Amino acid sequence: MNKIFLIGRLTKDAEIRSTNNGKKVASFAIAVNEGKDQSGQEIVQFFNLSAWERLAEIIEQYVKKGTKVAIVGRLQNRSWDKPDGTKAYATDVVVKELEILSSNDRSESVATDSNSSSSMSSSPATEAPSKPAGELPDINVDDINIQMPF
Repeated sequence: MNKIFLIGRLTKDAEIRSTNNGKKVASFAIAVNEGKDQSGQEIVQFFNLSAWERLAEIIEQYVKKGTKVAIVGRLQNRSWDKPDGTKAYATDVVVKELEILSSNDRSESVATDSNSSSSMSSSPATEAPSKPAGELPDINVDDINIQMPF
């Protein structure tokens, strides 16, 4: 089985291209925090990813530098001959599923309705602004600390 799960933030905006036959591809990298080492320094791993067709379109429209994403994909090895005659190798992640966990723009979670913004400043933090029936309240996923089982 070749399956990988990653949660991280984009290190820069995705590069979007089209192949000769018109298929769209997004190439990007994410930084994954793995915790801290013994000296308290953050341990960060960087992964190169590619997403094709509809996922590339979604990434182009909604995902920018700093956006936190969860991906499910597979590892793909590739090799090429360098100009000096040696062989070079790389392992990339081909994205099969993508979930946007947060935006790089923190202001999106702030209410933009001018009528509710003044009343929100005086209300307690535990009270949520009223929502139409059936809508879920806004949740800032950065405030939730979930330990993944893998």
